[in-house]
Amino acid sequence: MRAIFRPPPDLQPLLQAYANPTAVVGRQIMSEWADKIAEAAEEIQNSEIFEEILQVIIDVQQELEAASVKTCDGGAMNGSDCSADTDCPDGTCVSTGDVVLGQTCNGGTNNGGDCTADTDCPDGGECGGGVVVPSPTGEIRVNYICPGWDERQFDPGYEAEPDPAKNGTINLMMTLDSGGIGRVVWGTADNCLYLVPTDGENFQASYDGGIALDLGDPVSPGEDIRKLIVTFLMAGEIGFDGEPYDINQSFRVTLENTAALVILVDIEDRPLEKTFNYIFGESSQGIRDATGLFQCSLEESRCWDESGTLFSW
Repeated sequence: MRAIFRPPPDLQPLLQAYANPTAVVGRQIMSEWADKIAEAAEEIQNSEIFEEILQVIIDVQQELEAASVKTCDGGAMNGSDCSADTDCPDGTCVSTGDVVLGQTCNGGTNNGGDCTADTDCPDGGECGGGVVVPSPTGEIRVNYICPGWDERQFDPGYEAEPDPAKNGTINLMMTLDSGGIGRVVWGTADNCLYLVPTDGENFQASYDGGIALDLGDPVSPGEDIRKLIVTFLMAGEIGFDGEPYDINQSFRVTLENTAALVILVDIEDRPLEKTFNYIFGESSQGIRDATGLFQCSLEESRCWDESGTLFSW
């Protein structure tokens, strides 16, 4: 079940399904779906695949931020080029939305190498040249080599040799919107291998399949992606500690609070015809369906509201 999302995927029907669930959930539906919901939540949370993918987007954002043209806003140096607020007495250093591409090091041990700042040019080199692209808008392709299962990657100072054939890759398409990242990102993972550190152990995880996600809105330069509620659509195979699991699932999560997870449950053969949300909070669970919001517990096999137990299964 390895899917490829052809660009650009239309995620609006999916977002509408979250906003307006159409199923009325009762004993019969939960009897059929409770175990599937629990299994999907466990695999998503244990594998942390969403974190691996979002980190790729964060890395791109940081590269864009490093390459962005910045000027002083206010103060004695208003309008002057800057790299930090310290360059702008009584003002702030802000991005103009323009990006410098193709800068290289002049001198130093990285002479002629790519750079975005002088810190990329050690031993006296300077970062310069390049072409200013005003408020770039368009599509970019990102190819990321996955870290693999070598536990030495966590050792201080260890520099891994990227090996796409061994470790797998994540290939993403994203749009630029005035220098920021557009809200929809899509692509594929090709047998991406990575480690999940949990309770002092490193578990082997993998993903092979399609990826599409919605960040909610275009991400402005400097915005903290870790705080965003991101909607994922994944179709492929998750592997965790040697166990494969087919996934064709949408879910929502934020990196700032990975204990909170919302799974979209699609209960008909025709996609998105009848859906509800199962919500995992830090200390509680619940369902949002066509009738509203009420509490549930997969462990207790029951759902309830202020009046008492609604149904059990």
